[in-house]
Amino acid sequence: MSKEELYSAMGERLRGERTKLGYTQEKMAEKLGMSLTYYGQIERGISGISLEKLVLAHECLNIDPTYLLTGKERPVVSFDLVIDQCPKRKQNDLNELIQYALKLAK
Repeated sequence: MSKEELYSAMGERLRGERTKLGYTQEKMAEKLGMSLTYYGQIERGISGISLEKLVLAHECLNIDPTYLLTGKERPVVSFDLVIDQCPKRKQNDLNELIQYALKLAK
């Protein structure tokens, strides 16, 4: 894939994420700390997004950088499904373990 193709694909994915968030280009540019002109160039595939802005998009907007770069989405784990597949006698233990892990993550 050429640099131009990569920029174009990343720009399309970023546009899709922006649309899902319900943001205008102006709002996204503001959130990412860049000019509207530069943000528009990224969406159109004229310019690439910097590593710093990619990290900021992840931290501030919860946009998956792997998806922006590759188009591949990480699988979402459903804890309810995992608990349901667990033997009944262990479901409470697993639920408590998940709750504990969530507390540690805060």
